Formats: sequence, structure tokens, C-alpha cells
Amino acid sequence: MKNFAVVTLMIFFSSCASNNSSGLKPRSLEDYYISTGVEKYFLNSIPAWANFDQKAGCFRQSSIRYLDLDALMKSYSINYNKALQVQAAFNEEYIQFQKMNHDRPITLKEDELIFFKVSDKVSNKIIFFDAPHFKRVNLIWIDEILGDKSKEKKLKNLLNSKEMEEGVPVLVSFCLMRTEIESLFPSLEAKSISAEMLSVFDSSGIRKPAFQIELDQFFDQNQSLFFYSQKNFVPIDVLKGNYKTINY
Repeated sequence: MKNFAVVTLMIFFSSCASNNSSGLKPRSLEDYYISTGVEKYFLNSIPAWANFDQKAGCFRQSSIRYLDLDALMKSYSINYNKALQVQAAFNEEYIQFQKMNHDRPITLKEDELIFFKVSDKVSNKIIFFDAPHFKRVNLIWIDEILGDKSKEKKLKNLLNSKEMEEGVPVLVSFCLMRTEIESLFPSLEAKSISAEMLSVFDSSGIRKPAFQIELDQFFDQNQSLFFYSQKNFVPIDVLKGNYKTINY
């Protein structure tokens, strides 16, 4: 009878061991990571099929990580300009990190490290978009020329015209990130207001129904802003501020 009990116990423990090895996996150290709460600053990711800008009429090729600017401004006592600098710089660092790691999923700990890294940069005045201080700034919308060779040629002629010598050009895109703009214009050393600088929050921290950017939070009142477009259409609900529109 004792032998029977011993055999029964051996079968039971052997079965448990087998179930553990086949049905359970050891947990990684990441599973035990305790967050500092940075994830509260991130908005939900936009699915690829909805990552579309209606005003520009184009899909964004990159999945941008948008931040809750209201929470960010209140927690760190920073203004709208700096909050957007953090968002834009985070996205640039995030994409570089993904490329270095062959596009594997980024862990929560790595997310936080990137966030604190760019926050320190902005605090030390290493910013993503340093607005030019020229008297005249020419804001040039490039989304409308994407995929159209004739419009692209017209834009390049404008950039090489004497008119552009009267002010400094700033390329504007609601769809492209800065790195994508630079790849389209590799020989043009121009600053850009790119898609990762848009937000659904205004400078007061109020959430709006669509993406926008407030230009007066980056440019001085004594600067003259001119918005260049090939369309008879101005996206005033996206670009907030005082500027004159020029159709070229």
C-alpha cells in the first residue's frame, strides 16, 4: 500500500512539472518593471487606416506618438512651445531607437528613458524647432506637391527665386516628419514645421477636435509671416496665427 502511495505521488508531481514546463513561461525582468507614471502623458496611438490629414489630403507614413500637452504643461510647469518641443524630439528619438533595434517593440522602460532624455534636452535648450529670427519668414506648404512632379517643379522654382531672398523659408507639412522632409529636400538647408509638431491641444491646454499649431508661440510679433500655397485654400484651422497668404 505504501509503494502504491509513493508511485501515485511521483506521478502527480511529474504531471505538475510537465504542465509547468509546457504551459507556463518564465517572466522577463521587464514584467516586473514599475513605471514612474510617464505613460499618462501619451495619447492613444492612431491606427494606420485613420492616420490621415484631411487638409493636406495625405496619409502619414509614420505613426507619431502624440502627448497630452495639458498634463505635460501642468506637471513640468512648461509652456506650449516647450511641450511641443518635447513631443517632437521624443518622436525623432523614438524612430532612431526603433531603427537601431530593428523595429522590435519598445518596452515601457525604454519609452520612459527616451522621454526623460528628450525632456532633459529641452530643459537644456537643445530644442527640436528653433524658429528663425529674420524679419520676414516664408512658410511654404509642401504637402500639396507630394506625388505631383509639375507642382514639385513649381515649388523648386519658387525656392530658387529672388522672392525667397527677401526672407527665410520654413517648410510646413501636416503629413511628413522632419526626417522625411529632409530626405525630399536634401540640398535645402531650411527649417521645418513638421507633423510631429501638431497637437490637439492649444496653448491653454484645452483639447480641440483637430490637430493644430499656434505660430505666435514660436515667432515674435515683430516678424512678418507669409504662407505660400499653390491652392486657393488656407488651412487656418490648422495654422493658427497672423500671416499673409501668397498663391504662387
